[in-house]
Amino acid sequence: MTFTGDERAQSVQVGAVLLFGVLIIAFSSYQAFAVPEQNREVEFNHNQQVQTQLQDLRNAIISVPGQPSRQAVSVQLGTRYPSRLVATNPGPPSGLLYTDGTTNESQNLTVRNAEAITPETADYWDGATPRHYNTGAIAYKPEYNVYGEAPETVYEHSLVYNQFREGNITLSEQAMVDGRDITLVALNGSLSRSASDSVTVDVKPTSQSSRTVRVTNATETSNVSVSFLSRLPASEWRALLDDEVDPNPGNKSNNRYIANVIEAEGPGSLYNVTIVFERGVNYRLKMAKAGVGTKVTAENDAYLTTVDDNEISVQQGGDGEIVLEVRDAYNNPVSGVTVNGSVEGSNTGSLTPDTESSDSDGRVKFVYNASQSTATGTYTVQFSLDEIDGSFVGETPENVSIPVTVTEANQGSGGGSGNSGLIYNEDAVALDSDGGPDGGVQFSVTNEVGDTITITTVAIDAVDENIDFLSDSYRNYRDPAPQENELYIEADTDGYTDFNGGTDIPRVIDVDNQERDLAGPNPVMSDGSIATFHLFEFERFGVQTGMNGESVTITVTYELSSGGTDSKMFTVTPGGANTSAQPNADFTITSNGGESNGKWDFDASQSSDPQGDIAAYEWDLDGDGIFDDANGQTLEKRRVSSGTKVALRVVDAEGNANTVRKEVP
Repeated sequence: MTFTGDERAQSVQVGAVLLFGVLIIAFSSYQAFAVPEQNREVEFNHNQQVQTQLQDLRNAIISVPGQPSRQAVSVQLGTRYPSRLVATNPGPPSGLLYTDGTTNESQNLTVRNAEAITPETADYWDGATPRHYNTGAIAYKPEYNVYGEAPETVYEHSLVYNQFREGNITLSEQAMVDGRDITLVALNGSLSRSASDSVTVDVKPTSQSSRTVRVTNATETSNVSVSFLSRLPASEWRALLDDEVDPNPGNKSNNRYIANVIEAEGPGSLYNVTIVFERGVNYRLKMAKAGVGTKVTAENDAYLTTVDDNEISVQQGGDGEIVLEVRDAYNNPVSGVTVNGSVEGSNTGSLTPDTESSDSDGRVKFVYNASQSTATGTYTVQFSLDEIDGSFVGETPENVSIPVTVTEANQGSGGGSGNSGLIYNEDAVALDSDGGPDGGVQFSVTNEVGDTITITTVAIDAVDENIDFLSDSYRNYRDPAPQENELYIEADTDGYTDFNGGTDIPRVIDVDNQERDLAGPNPVMSDGSIATFHLFEFERFGVQTGMNGESVTITVTYELSSGGTDSKMFTVTPGGANTSAQPNADFTITSNGGESNGKWDFDASQSSDPQGDIAAYEWDLDGDGIFDDANGQTLEKRRVSSGTKVALRVVDAEGNANTVRKEVP
């Protein structure tokens, strides 16, 4: 047998070689095309994850105004590819997380033309001095092997967005402007981390509180504005702020207060964006400073301001508490700062203590003492962050001057009416709930009716007719509470009414008005109990106004548990009325007998005033507690139903007021 010419073994070898070649080609194709595509998907998914983590970081930063403790946010800078048996992977991709401009003092956020409503705070927020705050951005720049078109994700000025070569895509809403609320959080510190693993970013509140400062435009021709450097042009910021831009500038009823968003040239590739706000509006400015990484700088004291009344009244032999607050440039409290105090002149009273250190809330408390021998009059109490000497100037940011009036012992405050029924306790004070002027009024009444009563309505009528609006400073999603609703009555059973956006006054408020979203039950007072009324906050010409020394007539209508309805009228004056200067209201009711046809004459000529300068006679002829029915010393032939409680309010040239009510026969 011979095998000459047999080629079967060569055929097998060739087949093996061809199969191996196919495998090599398949593996090469897998390595060249499938592996990169799979790795690109890994990188894309990682980028989506980082974008979510940057939004978490943004939320931690913008929550600093209400967050006293630091927050930690984890950011996964890189990722890992899946292990492969035959194919190979490139090195793991990484990313760079870095701050930009946060240590460059020339890169600022600037507030201009903002003047504080509170006088002492206005020493710092004077409207003429631009206030600059260094801030910048924090960004994530990926370093992927395959996903080359990945964006840079940036946080700046409450906003997170993706920055592509072709344009930008926002990932969050802006949180700087919400109606009249302006919230500014500066970013401080230095951070630069490049890695494949995750890093933890600590967000440290370096200037923080929930305080707000009410500001408005400093002059009739200026606008409150906020300027900042941004990678986004003004056109994109205007689109982001579209819901806040007023399409009808000057329309105060649509809750939109941005007049314009403009742009100027900035350094490098940055835009200088300015948000211009409308004039004649009282804005609530809240500020904070968040630190990340290293080189985070602390904030020192910037100014001293009042917390309660800007002036107090003390009887001889009495005392009064004065509370001040040390604040930094962000309007937030600074602890551990020494405040010095003194009383100007001799025999003008004293302070206890004369030096105090600010507590954790930045506050210092002093007590002004008037001895029995202290002369009556008005004196100036001086406070300063520096030593007090002959060069003291009360209008500088570090100084505060408060007038104190010393009155004769046992001098009443006036404003009451009667000593039975529902008794006003002569304790009205002006308070503030949000860092503005003392626009709220708090007072109490005692039930001496001899029965349990249920309060049904409260009529509010300010003596100054220009005080024409009542609006609390909080949104309706908060739970009802004293000083957070237009009307809140603390009694055995509390009652309250909240008006979304406030309410015009004078007004009769139905406490349990079921048509309102936020209206509680009618307050109940047992016999002998005390109820505290909170009215927050009064406005004059659309701007919150201090109520110290301003008089408001209150009429409380109530039902008795034994049956029947009654009411009580009194005038409250926060800080106390000067009874020696207060007018006396009185009038007569007469008719022409049977020929009067139900019409009556009212004569207030027997009213009197110590200075003889009664300026107004105001009448409530329908008994609702609102003095808008007539004016004048005498009224003739007015048709008023029998049994109606007609009221007269007389006001002198200094604004002192007194009321009296009489029932028509």
